[in-house]
Amino acid sequence: MSGACPEERRHGVSGGQALVETLLVVMLAVPLLLGILFLFELQAAQQATLAAARQALFHHHYARGSVTPEEAAGSAGREHLESLFASGLGAASSPQVLLSVTAQPVTAQRVEDTAFAMLQPALALGASSFDLPRHSAMRATAKVDVTSPASLRLVLDVPQISLEESQSSLHDDWLATTRESAISRVAALTVTGSLREWTEPMQAVTGAIALLEPAFARLCIGRIDVDVVPDDRLLGAAPTDLRVRPC
Repeated sequence: MSGACPEERRHGVSGGQALVETLLVVMLAVPLLLGILFLFELQAAQQATLAAARQALFHHHYARGSVTPEEAAGSAGREHLESLFASGLGAASSPQVLLSVTAQPVTAQRVEDTAFAMLQPALALGASSFDLPRHSAMRATAKVDVTSPASLRLVLDVPQISLEESQSSLHDDWLATTRESAISRVAALTVTGSLREWTEPMQAVTGAIALLEPAFARLCIGRIDVDVVPDDRLLGAAPTDLRVRPC
């Protein structure tokens, strides 16, 4: 009966040791690799949460009243928070985007108060409508809960992470979006606006009086036009004579 030589025994021991070391390296490397990939996914989720808050604010601002805050928030949430962790490494749950009115910065509030105080004398002379909104600061908050993959539950102290980002802005820049809006604002600050309101009852009898005096049909007390440009600012355009335009 012959036994293994010492050299063969040494090769067997070294081979078993290498196998154990390889298994240990694999056991440590795989969770490390998964952890790195999960961190990339988590960073992308953080950026998506921030993007959702920003988009909700910008969408609500540029829509200029054509969409509600709930619609703007819902659109941002669907675009940015419903496609997270597509690789399956982790999961996102309870995505939420909220838009709400918030307190304006102190500096913006001072400017607004000063502007409206300066407008009071003109408002007393003009018509009553003046549609500049007050307290127009909005705040968007985006939230999402992230659950780590099962393979990392023993490594991470917190298996569930809550991501939250908030953005605030003044959502109304006081720009008139239509010609009618510009006219109403001018009318609210000028005597012409008041004259236009006072002479509106005369429009019912204008046709009858014009039968006796044709020139009366062109009478337009309190006309307000916001598209009139001085002739020296125009190239190749005929002068505008308001007397021949309908009231």
